Amino acid sequence: MSDKPTLMTKHTEFGDEKMGASTPGTLTPQLETETTEPPVGPGPNPDGGTKAWLTVAGSAFMGFAQFGLSNAFGVFQRHYETHQLADRTPDEIAWIGSIQLFLLFSGGLFSGRLFDAFGAHALLIPGAILFTLSLMLTSLCTQYYQFMLCQGVLFGIASALIFNTIVAVPSHWFSRKRALAMGVVFTGSGLGGTIWPIAIARLINKIGFGWTMRVCGFICLGCFAIGNVLIRTRLPRKKPAPWRGLFKPLREPVYALFASSGTIMSLAMFMPFFFLPTNAQRLGASPDLAAYTVSFLNAGSTVGRLVGALGDKLGRFNLLVTSCFTCSLLLLAMWVPMNNIETLIAFSVLYGLSVGVLVSLVPACISQISEPHEIGARVGLNYGGVGLCMLAGPPINGAILNALGDHTGFRYQGVFSGICVGIAACLILAARMKLTTKLKAVV
Repeated sequence: MSDKPTLMTKHTEFGDEKMGASTPGTLTPQLETETTEPPVGPGPNPDGGTKAWLTVAGSAFMGFAQFGLSNAFGVFQRHYETHQLADRTPDEIAWIGSIQLFLLFSGGLFSGRLFDAFGAHALLIPGAILFTLSLMLTSLCTQYYQFMLCQGVLFGIASALIFNTIVAVPSHWFSRKRALAMGVVFTGSGLGGTIWPIAIARLINKIGFGWTMRVCGFICLGCFAIGNVLIRTRLPRKKPAPWRGLFKPLREPVYALFASSGTIMSLAMFMPFFFLPTNAQRLGASPDLAAYTVSFLNAGSTVGRLVGALGDKLGRFNLLVTSCFTCSLLLLAMWVPMNNIETLIAFSVLYGLSVGVLVSLVPACISQISEPHEIGARVGLNYGGVGLCMLAGPPINGAILNALGDHTGFRYQGVFSGICVGIAACLILAARMKLTTKLKAVV
């Protein structure tokens, strides 16, 4: 059953023309009306056109560089454990990636509001400069605090400016095809997550760590330049809402349940992205194969992000709940008893597929329950909660591994992560049921 009930309308706030079409961007559909007044503002989302698809393509280019490289941190985790930071514990090294993801997501509290007020390029241009600078500076790092400042803090701040913008701007152009548009955007980051680990591992072996990071910086700079040229902001700028209204969306039960699910899920969902290569080495994989497991994970994720486009037909919340429960099941049924490299590779692809569906649908679901001019702020608020728990998730899993040792530690990582993702799935299901109840009440 689709999570978009049929509504008997002719004209809605977002310009649906067909009788029975649901409006994915609002919870308050208008009843049938006849009006000849001209539309106010830029009009309904076009759901296509040259500018719309160029914006999607530009967002995919920037996602390839930014989020794709973020998804490859497991390669750096393994490299640092045996090279520059060999004197540090796994949980200490994981803090670098954790700070990075915390700033990436929680920065949405600020970047989402700035996007609504000033448009995409006011954030994307400085974000591209800072991101490239962080990679260049990381190439010179030798001490733990230097990696933390450059690859953790600076990388995270730059990522917040880029990521929260590229997941919000396509929603200004698409309504009924929103899941498809977001699936294409996140496919770019999935391809990046597939290619970066292999490229980084090979480059480090050939030209060393320093020049590897510089080459990555130049590639990212090219992707950012293309993205900035292609992306277009559609809606007019508006004055940022007062800070006192920042948490106002949390008064809405559907949004509150949805945001809570993301917060809990973030404690666990990215655990394999950090520890898959280390687990592979425990099972006897070669260093190259261990690095490639992140690519297997992201290859599956790339396919999953395209599958997320089916949310426009099957229901975005329906598909999101299914993918979330699948992630929980895979963690408990495959990661916990894992004892050979073949199982690990199978887990990598299947888990990546499920995560890909999940991450591509989150912005589309938020847009479905938000007004267009609030999408940036609401996406940012959701990712702000995600960032807070992301700060703790990887270090918690690293501490479990450090305290219990390789075999037992990896098993309990799966137990902890599987339970957290399962709870998140139940909260999304509750939000989906609440959404359906409210829409039926309106009709």
